[in-house]
Amino acid sequence: MDSLQKLVDILDKECELYSILLDLSKKKTQVIVDADIGELEKIVEMEERLIFELRNLEDKREGWVVDFARQRGIEPTEVTISYLTSQAEGQIQERLKQLQEKLYGIIEEQKQVNQINERLIRNNLEFIDFSIGLITGQGQVGSIYSRAGGAGTRQQRRSLIDKKV
Repeated sequence: MDSLQKLVDILDKECELYSILLDLSKKKTQVIVDADIGELEKIVEMEERLIFELRNLEDKREGWVVDFARQRGIEPTEVTISYLTSQAEGQIQERLKQLQEKLYGIIEEQKQVNQINERLIRNNLEFIDFSIGLITGQGQVGSIYSRAGGAGTRQQRRSLIDKKV
């Protein structure tokens, strides 16, 4: 089962990187609330580097799975952590179980943090749109007399910024 140790090492490193990514996402929540664009850019840049590293690890893991499946005469889609845990023994089996639980926990927490960040960003964008509308006078509707003398509705063009040059 020396081959399984290689997979455990890959999964261990993936777990470590996913944990760092989760921590960055949590920091990003406060940065979004504080509207610190400079810090947000730094965090996004770090996330991109981590995702690149994770992609490389994922390629290694997938290669390992294909080789393992070929040696066993099974389809790569059948090679799951649960399957591998049932095939392993001793410390490797325990480590696979721990990694499975840890990865599942990190992924679930990451989903929650991402949803919070998405809502915060959406709220910020709505506020920005609202503010721009107030400043430029977009969307204001008022009563204006028509040529026939009746009251009609039409968008007013008043704004805080004088757009005439």
